[in-house]
Amino acid sequence: MSKSVGPIKLPSLTSKYTQFIRPRQLTDDEPPLKLTIVHGRRQFKICLKIADNENGDRISMRHLAEMISCETGIPPRDQKFYYKDVSWQNPDMGPWSPALRDLGIKNGDKIHLVAFHAPFPDYTDLSTLDDTEKKINGLVKELRCLFYTLHGVHEGYKEGNNQLMALNRLKQGFEKVKTSLMSEIQVLNNLHFDHRNMFGQARRRQIVDSTQRQIDKCTDAATAIFHKLAQAHYIANVGRIYPREYRLTASANRFC
Repeated sequence: MSKSVGPIKLPSLTSKYTQFIRPRQLTDDEPPLKLTIVHGRRQFKICLKIADNENGDRISMRHLAEMISCETGIPPRDQKFYYKDVSWQNPDMGPWSPALRDLGIKNGDKIHLVAFHAPFPDYTDLSTLDDTEKKINGLVKELRCLFYTLHGVHEGYKEGNNQLMALNRLKQGFEKVKTSLMSEIQVLNNLHFDHRNMFGQARRRQIVDSTQRQIDKCTDAATAIFHKLAQAHYIANVGRIYPREYRLTASANRFC
């Protein structure tokens, strides 16, 4: 006769067999880490942070190597870093890559980057990009001053001939800034970045788009001022675009 087997009893969750079972705990992501990279004569700032699909991960050498590769085009296998008395090269790109904060690296620190060969063919172009961006920022500040002065003229802070002379000077100022911005765009278009330098290519596109918007503002302002001057017929003092018989009389020749 076969012996019947009763239902199997599983141990309860409070038994001694479950003391080694630990629930998975999701740790919070590390805050962003802002560093300054020194590569030869060039210095640039980077911000390392955890991606959305890396829950609980730590900022490691892998994140630094990927950012440097995107910034300079140098592959991780050719990177060598120096931080105080610590140096490392060919960093581990796997999940066991050492964390940067475990090395004592904190916000604002400088890390020196050394490349073993010359995989960075557009160093000169990046330096030119930095200089061009500074020039464009200076021109944008000058453009803001012109708009501030134009607003004052429209509010009536100057009257009569002084107002017309100010508008004429503002028109020349807008045209001068526009010409300077167009020349800087020509410099940007002549830059050639390596296909691996995605950061440099994206940065150039961003600067060109921003500069083009400033050029459109200059064009609109200069055109509006031209029509104002043409209404008053004082544009004839600059260039005779109207025949003498079609000009208004002295009594009607005033700013509208």
